[in-house]
Amino acid sequence: MPRSRIIAAGATLTAALAVLAAPPLSNALGSGSATATAMPVSWELERALAGRTAAESHITAVAVEKQRKEAQRKARARAKARAKAKAEAEAKAEAKAEKERREAEARAARARAAQGGTPAQNRALGMQMCADRGWSASQCTDLGTLWQRESGWNSRAHNGSSGAHGIPQALPGSKMSSHGADWATNPRTQIAWGLDYIAGRYGNPSSALSHSYSRGWY
Repeated sequence: MPRSRIIAAGATLTAALAVLAAPPLSNALGSGSATATAMPVSWELERALAGRTAAESHITAVAVEKQRKEAQRKARARAKARAKAKAEAEAKAEAKAEKERREAEARAARARAAQGGTPAQNRALGMQMCADRGWSASQCTDLGTLWQRESGWNSRAHNGSSGAHGIPQALPGSKMSSHGADWATNPRTQIAWGLDYIAGRYGNPSSALSHSYSRGWY
């Protein structure tokens, strides 16, 4: 082989060995070579940007998840509050309806008592009307005994022999028309007439009862 070719082959081998022995590009950043530093700087910057983007994405995802959970919590709280308010409103409405029902029943009972009806209701009405006149409890008790003897507090009681009628056994029954056209059946009308009759003739129920005991009538 010519000497010149041998020298050229040696130079090529020497250059190849020099390349293999050279330090990595990242270690040559301080060499001042623009060509040697361009690629590593770009790679490090891209990696830094990628890391920053990933961190920001994670922070954003955490914030979004937190907002989602907070929205769910508030939605559950609102739903619970609405359910509680609805239950309270329904309970209040039911309590009001029940109260109104009881009050209506009480008014109806008072209305029935005011008109009388059964002997017990008529007696209760008579005791109230007696007390309203200012007569004592014992006098009203005597009234109860007197009219129990006369009619059993039955507003329809009628004596076919004498014609006496109603709770006070007015004789004749038509006398009670002075206190109302419904004298034949209305306990209140009959009681009102009977109380006036007792007051005018005997002064009070106790005196009327004493007369009834002694004479058999009053």
